[in-house]
Amino acid sequence: MRGGIKYFLVFMMMAGVTRAQDPVFSQFYNSEVYLNPALIGQEKNLFLNFAHRSQWRSLEFPYTTNQISLIIPYYKDKHAKPEGHIGGFGVSFYGDEAGQGNNLRTYGGNASFAYNLNLSKKSTNMLTFSIQAGFIHKNIDVSKLQWGEQYNPFIGFDNTIIPADLGQIQNTTFLDITAGAFWRYYASDDQKTIRSLYLGFVAAHMNNPDESVIDGQVNRLPVLYKLHGGMIFALSEKASISANFISLEQDLVNQTNFGAFLSYKLPFDTKGQLSNLLTRIGAWYRVQDSFIASIEFVTNHLQFGFSYDWNVTSLRYNNRGTGSFEISMGYRFYKPAPPKVRY
Repeated sequence: MRGGIKYFLVFMMMAGVTRAQDPVFSQFYNSEVYLNPALIGQEKNLFLNFAHRSQWRSLEFPYTTNQISLIIPYYKDKHAKPEGHIGGFGVSFYGDEAGQGNNLRTYGGNASFAYNLNLSKKSTNMLTFSIQAGFIHKNIDVSKLQWGEQYNPFIGFDNTIIPADLGQIQNTTFLDITAGAFWRYYASDDQKTIRSLYLGFVAAHMNNPDESVIDGQVNRLPVLYKLHGGMIFALSEKASISANFISLEQDLVNQTNFGAFLSYKLPFDTKGQLSNLLTRIGAWYRVQDSFIASIEFVTNHLQFGFSYDWNVTSLRYNNRGTGSFEISMGYRFYKPAPPKVRY
């Protein structure tokens, strides 16, 4: 194997270790299908969501991640809400681009199914199970790469020289399987402090697919474990605090985020698309990595969020203080629940 391929492999290994291989959103709670397919079962309305993350734009090799997902709830009986809601279906697509000229690209698409198991009446205590299957495609634009053997001592880089080992690099597509579970408890009306508790678990890449882009090499994608949860505290009829955390473990690399939202229902007489307007301000900490600030506006139909990461590692000296930002948008096809026959 020649030097170019060796250096390329080292670069790919460093990129994988640095990012724990899977991109993660700071607004993980706003990318439900991407976070945990079991969250599909929590959504009672048709919901379309989009998220965009731009990371380290001041560096020579920035990262850009996008995801879009659609949740379709399933009702066994539409006239018996909430008990008639027994699960849902979801589809999700994402793309991750890195490297000079975005020449390292990963695209994925999947379909999910979630089933709700009610542990109490009126769905106040519910456990959801899910399965997700899809494909991941890794693409490398070799035309944007430079190799040591393309160096000409007289003119420098010479793109007319074709590296001997270039044919060993290949694009790859592979099957990816994920499973998830989510539990949520809604407090009774007489409980004035805690409104709800929730906890989720995900095992992604359960089939350990081969993601190698080097012909003849095998590189198994490690299982990614996610544990996330939180609780909502009521401060008043209009205000609440939502404390959340997420911890990810993949190939002995851990990433943990924790923080909280302050939510407040604005005292505006809003109607239509802006009915029940809420604003949420949040502060987060990604352990040994960055601080995160976020602001979000939510109505019965619309959701818009913005967050910014300030890096606290030595990388901040190289990126001139520029961190990462995220934008999330969602539209919920909300319909008031029809009257329920109680007797």
